[in-house]
Amino acid sequence: MNRTIALLGATAVAVSLAACGSDSGGDAGGGSGSTPSEVEILLPFPEGLPMAPATVAKEEGYFQEFGLEEVKISVADGSGYLSQQLVAGNVNFALMGSSDAAVAASKREDVRVLFCHQATNVYRIGAVAESGVNDLAGLKGKTLGITEPGGGENTLVKAALEEAGLSEDVTTLPIGGSGPQSLSAIESGKVQAYASSFPDFASFKSEGIEFTDITPEKYAQIPGTCMTTTQEFLDSEGGKDQATAVAAAWIKAEEYTINDPEATLEIICSAVASACKNREAAEILFDEAIEVMKPHGDGRVGDTTAEVWATLTDTLAEADVVPAELDMSDKVAGGTVGEVREAAYEKVGA
Repeated sequence: MNRTIALLGATAVAVSLAACGSDSGGDAGGGSGSTPSEVEILLPFPEGLPMAPATVAKEEGYFQEFGLEEVKISVADGSGYLSQQLVAGNVNFALMGSSDAAVAASKREDVRVLFCHQATNVYRIGAVAESGVNDLAGLKGKTLGITEPGGGENTLVKAALEEAGLSEDVTTLPIGGSGPQSLSAIESGKVQAYASSFPDFASFKSEGIEFTDITPEKYAQIPGTCMTTTQEFLDSEGGKDQATAVAAAWIKAEEYTINDPEATLEIICSAVASACKNREAAEILFDEAIEVMKPHGDGRVGDTTAEVWATLTDTLAEADVVPAELDMSDKVAGGTVGEVREAAYEKVGA
């Protein structure tokens, strides 16, 4: 049990999460055509393994490479708080969960998504390998563990079970996040599957418990966290240049992270020593973190599409979180945000 507790310490950074203008055309350099040298990026939780690109971009000089001489990485009180601050116009660059970005967009029309740090949903449904369950249909008549009734995974769970026609045939049981209680429930067979965020699955993996991911593909492709801004900022003097520089630096750092995880781990462990107190736990968590960063298929790092956001908004609308008419299409692709993303890829050579 000590290994689980140690891992929880290593993943505390990750589990502390848990997850008015019109578009304009023009080239990807706005305003005066020069990139403002100072920028602040707000994260929903501290730097560490899940946020590796932020640290890599700083330590490897990528921000400076793209014209940002001084970058301040600040930590806010969770993704929901960042959503509120974006709506209020108090932040220009905020990394937040895709659900919170959608909520922000439902309250402020000009919210824009520059890129997605995590291409894959941070929440998943995993069947205990020894249960014999290999897909969602196999859960019929069985029990699915969740962290708590209000846990971030529940929107996914409810949508997936309802679509599969299993809402009345699968029992959901709150067993908590990774820890003694949930470990006991899984090992004893009290639950045959579990739904939570990837750090919890990393914790169980360190205890030798294997899961089969049975998350329906359409829900697995919902982005995790994404960098958001507003059209108002993009239209401001130098706004597009600054956004392009931030996107290019982060995307280059994320490509580095995915392509050279060993070197990246050393960078993180050196810069954020607390993230690697338990080296074995850190390596397991980092493997999981990289998997949710990787693009789907032949997609590009950081890219996102209107289709996956439509799945998200439909799911959130069913849960009465956002209005059913919310359309994220022009907020995640095309227009100015599309120009910024393409300019960033050109700078990176992607």
